Amino acid sequence: MSKKRVYEIAKEQGVPSKELLERLNAAGVEAKAAASSVEESAALKVLGGGSAAAGKVAASAKAAGGPAANGDGGGAPSATAIATGSLPEEPAAQPGAAHPAGGERVRPTRDSRTGERTPGDVGPGGRRRVVIDSQASRRQQGGPVNQPQRRPRRGRRRRGTYDDTIAPIDTAALGATDLIRVNSGSTVKDVAEYLGVPVPEVIKKLMTLGEMATLTQTLSDDAIQVLADEFDKQIEIVHAADDLEVEPVFKDADEDLVDRPPVVTIMGHVDHGKTSLLDAIRETEVAAGEAGGITQHIGAYQVHHGGKEVTFLDTPGHEAFTAMRARGARVTDLAVIVVAADDGVKPQTEEAIDHARAAEVPIVVAVNKIDKEGAQPERVRTEMTQHGLQPAEWGGETEFVDVSAKTREGLDSLLDTIQLVTDLEELKANSEADASGTVIESKLDPGRGPVVSVLIQRGTLRVGDALVAGAHFGRVRAMHDFIGTRVKRATPGQPVEVLGFDGVPEAGEAVRVVENERRARQLAGERANRLKTEALARRSGRKVSLEDVFKLAQEGTVKELGLVVKADVAGSLEAIEDEIAKLPQQEVKVNIIHRGVGGINESDVMLASASEGVVLAFNVRPVGDARQIAEREGVEIRSYAVIYRAIEELRAAMQGMLEPAEVETPLGQAEVRQLFRASRIGTIAGSFVTEGKVTRGARVRVVRDGTVIYDTTIESLRRFSDDAREVASGFECGIVLTNFQDLHVDDVLETYETRLQERELSS
Repeated sequence: MSKKRVYEIAKEQGVPSKELLERLNAAGVEAKAAASSVEESAALKVLGGGSAAAGKVAASAKAAGGPAANGDGGGAPSATAIATGSLPEEPAAQPGAAHPAGGERVRPTRDSRTGERTPGDVGPGGRRRVVIDSQASRRQQGGPVNQPQRRPRRGRRRRGTYDDTIAPIDTAALGATDLIRVNSGSTVKDVAEYLGVPVPEVIKKLMTLGEMATLTQTLSDDAIQVLADEFDKQIEIVHAADDLEVEPVFKDADEDLVDRPPVVTIMGHVDHGKTSLLDAIRETEVAAGEAGGITQHIGAYQVHHGGKEVTFLDTPGHEAFTAMRARGARVTDLAVIVVAADDGVKPQTEEAIDHARAAEVPIVVAVNKIDKEGAQPERVRTEMTQHGLQPAEWGGETEFVDVSAKTREGLDSLLDTIQLVTDLEELKANSEADASGTVIESKLDPGRGPVVSVLIQRGTLRVGDALVAGAHFGRVRAMHDFIGTRVKRATPGQPVEVLGFDGVPEAGEAVRVVENERRARQLAGERANRLKTEALARRSGRKVSLEDVFKLAQEGTVKELGLVVKADVAGSLEAIEDEIAKLPQQEVKVNIIHRGVGGINESDVMLASASEGVVLAFNVRPVGDARQIAEREGVEIRSYAVIYRAIEELRAAMQGMLEPAEVETPLGQAEVRQLFRASRIGTIAGSFVTEGKVTRGARVRVVRDGTVIYDTTIESLRRFSDDAREVASGFECGIVLTNFQDLHVDDVLETYETRLQERELSS
């Protein structure tokens, strides 16, 4: 409702203005005089607050000469009822009830009811009956009031009846400041719905902030946060990766749970013998096939000991594979940290300890290479105590086992210790439920297509099951265990290679079985769409501001190096991207145009050619005619087997794209002591060289009273009557400047030279 003056509302309701003022002030509505304007709805709420208020209104109306409020139907209707024309029927006259005018009873008209209150307006318990009508304001402005109700349209669906009585609106919820979770990559329309703000208001706010946006335009995370601050909303931007952190909790009955093999992760510093130790356990030679002896992938293997199975996860040790090691710790039941007895605790060892503690799993320390000369197992124990791992033989809780991968000494003790620690965990899983697990590794095989290594954590996976893993889906066409044997089912704790996915899912993605392939396709499509919108949001937020351009001295200094990155497995691809992100990108930005798993195809080469980029390959080679097309298009393909060499060469390439810096070298300084005028030459400065040397053709600054007034070159330099190439300190000379004649005595001439110097990337 609109605002009205107090005396107008009092007159309409038949209440003295003074009484209405008192009630408004008691209710907290600010009104100083009868001429003050207040919200009509607030005044009506004060007057119609219950049966007591209704009685006072009726008493006031009776005192003013109006009809009595004791059952004769003389009460005033509410303003809403007047506006909507929903006046109650006139009750029958009661015996003995006299009309104030005496004699005949006159049917009240619309005008005569102003200021009265009908008995039907007050419901049971003192609640007012309020009828809401969207056309009330129009009819109140002069239109007919008592219009007949529109006949409801007939339809096939029977409409229900609704009660017109509404409960008072709880305004406390409007001021609530609950945290709103907003998906990253939301559009303008989505953000408006999240914040509860009309879309035009959001677009208007973006325009005031200097950004033109359409209804379906994706907003960056920064823009969403700014909008939330402008509308005083507390939000939390949720990314698709955050959903992976929330592990599902299954409530299985005790009778459905069976023992499962423990999942053990081998972690530690590079070259401390993790893979060699695992080779000695499973009697294979994986390390021999790795470039430089460094494990580049994450693998899962099973061994049998004491009639039981143990699943091992091998994680790479190089610092670039931090995310892969973290994934290994998240799916594991026990972490075995390998430390070389002759090397001690190293940075990656400390990092492995942190990952294991973050995963809240037990830790067993394997002191390896005890057969080498200079091995000091006790030193390793001492160093590990500094990180909170107290050996059990010293009264602590951490088991330490001395082993040698080369001589196989202590391997049985290590396996016994692993089983002892994991038996205390009572590892069980429901093998009859729908299968779920985690992607350990994935790759694109030229002959078999996407090959995904999955660790089953619950349920049983069978051939023919429909799977979904992040943005990819598929149906299990075939499964192989870690030694390549074809299997038809996989139980909890068992790692298997799965064929049948439509693409290569990210390592670390959660895998689960759904009811059918259609449902799997739907879930994967929703996930892919969300990841796509997040990528758009990141790109839209990555802009070079004018401040950055001015700081770099000239527009166009910011350069971009386009990359097409291909790797053999998803884990290596992720590690390369993490290392690229660590490179300084203030002046040279690295833009990953395309990333993928598998060999380099013609599409990758053409994409790099169109973007003037480079193809960076990790353990993959060109397939088909990709190499010939690369030679024809002039696209460079750089192949690497070890990740840090790729990053070093990439850094060198970025450094070569930097603009050379202009370095200034001071040469000398001369003081003007006398001026000579020549008609054909101009002003000749008789000068004395005070520092360094003055060279003909050198750059020179004219400094007067400490201020540089001109910058030019030395056109002519003479000593006595002879031309001179340079004049050293302590000698006099005559100097003529290029295009500058306004020299004064005591001016200082500073000579300098500039040269271009190659720059290096900041660390």
